[in-house]
Amino acid sequence: MATVLQVQNISKAYGTQKVLVDIDLKVENGEIFGLLGPNGAGKSTLMKILNGLAAQDKGKAVFFGKFNPKEIGLRKKVAFVPQEDSFYRFFSVKENLSFFGSLYGIRGKTLKKRIAFLLEWLNLGFFKNRKAEKLSGGYRKMLNIACSLVYDPDFIFLDEPTVGLDPDMRRLLWSKLTELRKRGKTLFITTHYMDEAQALCNRISLILEGKIVVCDSPAKLIDKYGGEKNFLIELDKPVNKALETDLRKGLGDTFHIAGQSLNIAYEGRNEMAALAKINNVIKLNDFTITKTTIKEPDLENVFLNLTGKIEGIKTTKKEE
Repeated sequence: MATVLQVQNISKAYGTQKVLVDIDLKVENGEIFGLLGPNGAGKSTLMKILNGLAAQDKGKAVFFGKFNPKEIGLRKKVAFVPQEDSFYRFFSVKENLSFFGSLYGIRGKTLKKRIAFLLEWLNLGFFKNRKAEKLSGGYRKMLNIACSLVYDPDFIFLDEPTVGLDPDMRRLLWSKLTELRKRGKTLFITTHYMDEAQALCNRISLILEGKIVVCDSPAKLIDKYGGEKNFLIELDKPVNKALETDLRKGLGDTFHIAGQSLNIAYEGRNEMAALAKINNVIKLNDFTITKTTIKEPDLENVFLNLTGKIEGIKTTKKEE
């Protein structure tokens, strides 16, 4: 795959505080690349530098072989969707799209066709004559994206694209971003939602305290750093001392008891054989298993294992 963005040794400091330290990244054509990290890790600063909205102290970024992110030919290939609303509140949805299209020299039938497509594709058609300030938070986000896509860019930055959205709107936006990739677009997203990064991204970089810690596909990161599976076993009655003793003989300290529940960590690959042995110990102690769940490692496990903490990163749907 062709490299469309190469970041080399970019660093940024504000006074004595280092915000970015020797950032190296490559983004390949047609992928969704995710930059994941807690709040304050440096994600938005890097995004601003790559879009020419802030200056780095050293290093460089090369887009499509060009060095200057403000160069007009490059700006027609690259779009930036910020967290904040970037449209005019008192314009209607359609007026905003017309205005931003005209900024890039799109006129007449070409502009009308593009607007019609975006209104339908992003579910904005019903609201085309509504003032932007009257839209709900989810549809303001859709308009934000539409305004950035009106000139059909090849490379799209999205800074925390689903912050503040309800679960249904998040899923809708995920599907739209995946469609963009399937149409040959390259996406670079920042997020602190791990489920989002795992669902969307072909590759992920984790940034902590301004430094890139790891960069790989979600599957490879989980395989390398995710750790053990967890067997979640529900019993018909609370665990007694005899069962605890027998489990400890076979499992050591790899399990946790909570009333009628067992949480057992397992690092092997033959989980069915392991579960059979555990089931045998449980039956010999006159217990019955009422429910068994195998929890596979995920990105949450990766970041816990790499950092020892998860502060500032969203880990569950309940937190949305």
